[in-house]
Amino acid sequence: MNKIGLLFILVNMLNIHLHAQNTITVNLSNKIRPVTHCASGSLYGVIETLPSDIANLVAPLKPHVFANPAQSGSGKQQPVGDAIKVSERLQNTTAKVQVRLPDVLPGWPYKWPGTQSFLNICQQVINAKKASGRTNYDGYEIWNEPQGTWNASNGNFNTTCWKPTFDLIRSMDPGARIIGPSLAYYNNNYMRDFLTFCKANNCIPDVVCWHQWGAGGFVNAYNQYRALEKELGISPRPISINEYSSKTSDPNEGCPGYSVPFISKFERHGVESACISWWFTNLPGRLGSLLTSNNQKGGGWHLYKWYGDMTGNMVQVTPLTILVKAWMVLVV
Repeated sequence: MNKIGLLFILVNMLNIHLHAQNTITVNLSNKIRPVTHCASGSLYGVIETLPSDIANLVAPLKPHVFANPAQSGSGKQQPVGDAIKVSERLQNTTAKVQVRLPDVLPGWPYKWPGTQSFLNICQQVINAKKASGRTNYDGYEIWNEPQGTWNASNGNFNTTCWKPTFDLIRSMDPGARIIGPSLAYYNNNYMRDFLTFCKANNCIPDVVCWHQWGAGGFVNAYNQYRALEKELGISPRPISINEYSSKTSDPNEGCPGYSVPFISKFERHGVESACISWWFTNLPGRLGSLLTSNNQKGGGWHLYKWYGDMTGNMVQVTPLTILVKAWMVLVV
């Protein structure tokens, strides 16, 4: 060994000393809101035959909203999950159904048939919804992910699709809520242009909707949207995140560790409804992967059952803090 200037530094890990102070502060006087179970829904998570046991697999979760195709079957975007039929299955639960109108069309992106043809099909949906006599509908979702599913060759989305469909719903079912624009991800510029048009043309959605990939970006998106309402002079709207997952094509869809951050942020910031995504497209009717492929309860189901059992008011909690002190012995 070269003895000139050679230093032997021994880090004695056995002498590392850890001192931890764990503190959780709960302020019972600082109430946020009553527990709503807003995050307990799913996209295509209930279909005509699955889950097979609504009373034991669905009702205990205290679900708030499920998103379903307005029509399903051959020639439609989805083969199963018809919203009108699903609303009948859910009528003895806490759940309501969002009626996704563009799913009456084939293809992905949706194959646009022209304004009048689309409106004719929407009339059928509205009449079927009204004829059901049920009230467990959350509203009509006019379109889905327009950034990627609306082709420029169709014409201007706002004037060709949004405004005519909005007016049709208002004329045929004036008490129903209208949901949109259902962005694939939050984009403040797109939302500004859309809401500016809606304000000028008397067609602002009753519920504002976008999809959220990753819990970490939600608070910023939420704050941007609320600031935009103030900027444009629009009264605060309920928010629906009717597709959420930790990331796109998510293998961890519905897993407890990925779901908790979404649940806490959606509840804390007053989201009205949220639906777990549906990445396993060959397996609908599983409550957003809370159930196994053969419709048995998975780990996610038990988390959402625990969430569903929560009652009372949410209060302010200061998270766990850990203070760590370490000493390393350096020997030369």
